[in-house]
Amino acid sequence: MHPSLAASGLIPAQHEGGQSNTSYCRRAADPEAAVVLYEVARRRLLDVNQWHLLSGPLSARFQLVDQQGEPVYRSVREGDYIRINLPGPGTHAGRGFDWVQVEQVGSQEQVYTGMRVRPLPLPHSADRETAHFFKRYATSSFIVEKNGLEVKASVYGRNEVPNTGVRGFLDKIRNLFTAIGAILGMSKAQWGSLVKGLIDG
Repeated sequence: MHPSLAASGLIPAQHEGGQSNTSYCRRAADPEAAVVLYEVARRRLLDVNQWHLLSGPLSARFQLVDQQGEPVYRSVREGDYIRINLPGPGTHAGRGFDWVQVEQVGSQEQVYTGMRVRPLPLPHSADRETAHFFKRYATSSFIVEKNGLEVKASVYGRNEVPNTGVRGFLDKIRNLFTAIGAILGMSKAQWGSLVKGLIDG
């Protein structure tokens, strides 16, 4: 990991619950090819609405949503939300979806581009319950970096604690089993497909 990426704050310290690191790396033939590979992967990373196309037909679907709760079709920005449609039932708190907010987007030219997201309630919802199967302590960091001829895409999960403090009984059960499945490896399969897709297309 490049020192400036480590210092960026994009990947928080691990304090409690589960954590995961999922990466995929490709070595380019020469410096020019490495620049092209990095730029393509970087654009794919920031185009959240297309992630499911990179991850395969059985993956979750991701929709970028602005702070007013409206779907948007552009590169991700700090403060945006991502609405996640997982296979299987959703929650009442999330109106059938899981939700995270993009709390940081950072980059250093030709070194790294990344974003950190955190579970939060629905945008502009009067109900302040976290609408995700993890508690709001959890983060996911999505990063593309270039080191010489190598270009790597990674997802770092930190502080992953099941969100069983919601009011609805069915939401509690759903969140518990979804979180346990994610911690035991289901999310690693999802993110493994994504990071490979970011690099290889």
